[in-house]
Amino acid sequence: MKTIFENVSCMVPVVRVNNRDLNLAFYKDVLGLKVISEENALAILGGKSAKNLDDAVLIIEESPSMRTRAVTGAKKLKKIVLASPEFKEGFEATSPEGDLFEVVPMQSETSDVILQDIQLHTENIAACLAFYTEGFGLSSQGNSVSLPFGTISYTEATGADLMTKPEEVWDIEVIEFKVAPEVDLKQISQQLDGLGLPYYVDKKGKILTLHDAQNIEIWFAK
Repeated sequence: MKTIFENVSCMVPVVRVNNRDLNLAFYKDVLGLKVISEENALAILGGKSAKNLDDAVLIIEESPSMRTRAVTGAKKLKKIVLASPEFKEGFEATSPEGDLFEVVPMQSETSDVILQDIQLHTENIAACLAFYTEGFGLSSQGNSVSLPFGTISYTEATGADLMTKPEEVWDIEVIEFKVAPEVDLKQISQQLDGLGLPYYVDKKGKILTLHDAQNIEIWFAK
């Protein structure tokens, strides 16, 4: 299992929202993103140069109030940091759902928007870091997990919903890691047995799912 991240090209957060249209207006008008694809409750977003699903930097899932509710206290999602070629100065902005985003100017020649950091609140930083460092052999610096394509950072907080199931509240639901097509997810999943981590692999072997130390769904998907 310690080698799976060598075959991961990017990560994409999936965030539950109450009103998709209201939030999409924010992502497009304020953050400079565009909708790559919409399917049922999902809207997949990327930079203005994005051409397909591989260019996604954010997915939102509309989840009406009849089955999902607002978070009580601190959200698991503290902030998402994006690097964008669309802006010359950095800024922070809060979505209609109360999710904080930081946009920093792009430091390279690429025209793509890049997800740099997912910042999370947690009551147990050590357990969250151990999920990645002990379970997957990744390294950490301070309270951040180091990935080839960005970081996942943790800040200590308290809140009634910091361990709540992701389908119950408007908050970050999933962190999806894009895996190379040649990776055998069924074979990799067998290594999770030794770690005592429950998981699911679909019959076609295209997606492996489990939960991290604070109940965020982790997907490895082809």
